[in-house]
Amino acid sequence: MTYQELVEEIRKLYEEVDASEIEEHFAIQININGEAEGALYIEFADGQIEVQPYEYFDRDLIINTDFETAIDLANGDIEMSDAYAEEKITVWGNLDKAIEIYETIFEKDRR
Repeated sequence: MTYQELVEEIRKLYEEVDASEIEEHFAIQININGEAEGALYIEFADGQIEVQPYEYFDRDLIINTDFETAIDLANGDIEMSDAYAEEKITVWGNLDKAIEIYETIFEKDRR
């Protein structure tokens, strides 16, 4: 998988998620290591989710992971707290808020 393919796949997955209950602004930068290496960000704001292939310098959280785990998070196939506990991600920033957001968006839309 290439970096561009990964960004498009994650963007597509988040388009299917209902984030209408997320009113505050929260931005996550994901640094992908290994295959599809690069940085992208996911921004939650005003009930919308935006995915872009850039670093986000005013981010609330940085996640370091591989492309498979990034896809699993976007699918709701793994909870962020489990990914952290299983050491599939390393983080810097407000992990508790990210877990809260992910629980909110995937609780009612669990696939």
